[in-house]
Amino acid sequence: MSPLNPKKILLIKHGSLGDIVFALEPILSIHNKYNNSVIDLVTEEKFIPFFKKIKMFDQFLIDNREGFFSSFSLIRKIINGKYDLIIDLQNSKRTNFYHFFTKIFSRSRINGSRSFVHDRYVIPVQGKESPTQGLYNQLKLLGIDKSNTDFSWLLSDEENQSIENKQIVLVIPGVSKSGRAKQWSPSKYQQLCSILESKGYYICLVGTKHDAPSFQPILNGCKNIINLIDKSPPEIIYTVASKSKLIISNDTGPGHIAALSKINTLWLALNNNVTKANLSFHQNSYLLLKDNMEDLSVKEVEDCIIKNKLLDKVE
Repeated sequence: MSPLNPKKILLIKHGSLGDIVFALEPILSIHNKYNNSVIDLVTEEKFIPFFKKIKMFDQFLIDNREGFFSSFSLIRKIINGKYDLIIDLQNSKRTNFYHFFTKIFSRSRINGSRSFVHDRYVIPVQGKESPTQGLYNQLKLLGIDKSNTDFSWLLSDEENQSIENKQIVLVIPGVSKSGRAKQWSPSKYQQLCSILESKGYYICLVGTKHDAPSFQPILNGCKNIINLIDKSPPEIIYTVASKSKLIISNDTGPGHIAALSKINTLWLALNNNVTKANLSFHQNSYLLLKDNMEDLSVKEVEDCIIKNKLLDKVE
């Protein structure tokens, strides 16, 4: 079977939640191109419930990235899978290690950006393109272009009652454990939320329990709160975002999920080329960038909302 007309395909994608979001549009475009092919996915176990919602994968191969020696079982499964085409959307040292053996012991055609592949896209310097655009440039080697992508499969009925008939601002003040430099001050978030609350808006909070210190000032200082902390898988984040008046977020995975809704999103983020490229692919994005997040004032955020008419009641 020709790799340009493959009967069986393997995609590889794990990483952070943000990495997954950046790859969603290219993944859906692959499905649109090869909708008659069997498509399997290598990913982390924690992301399988999310990927199942797309309803395009026949089988999942688990890679929890627990060390190189643990990967040999996976490599054996990849080789035995007899894939016509392997598309590496992760392009890491680890996945390149898979390709070293796969290239020797199978006839699979491998598309990626590392050395042990057949169809190689050379990634430019970081900040020259968004991760999503980079993956699309890689897929051009297979004749795959951007296609209309629909994220309605992410909608959920679970939280409709708590947000019904409310004017909501979705606020995402947390960051990953390794991303503290990207975080705007929780106390400033609280001041901003108090202003929005005084204008009649409900503040919806999403994130994980490890973000508790980020949420506490808002929980202590505001009353009109919809608290979805540790109750917000991607489909809930997307659903609430799609019914919000505005999203305000740090540069973090849940923010990228919310921005898929195409609701106006105000990003409070570090001023560098990588951040600009990462956030540029979202529609309806407004960026407030600082070299140091501590230098961003509540007044600047409020003025940005007013200047861009992001909320009717704030003027």
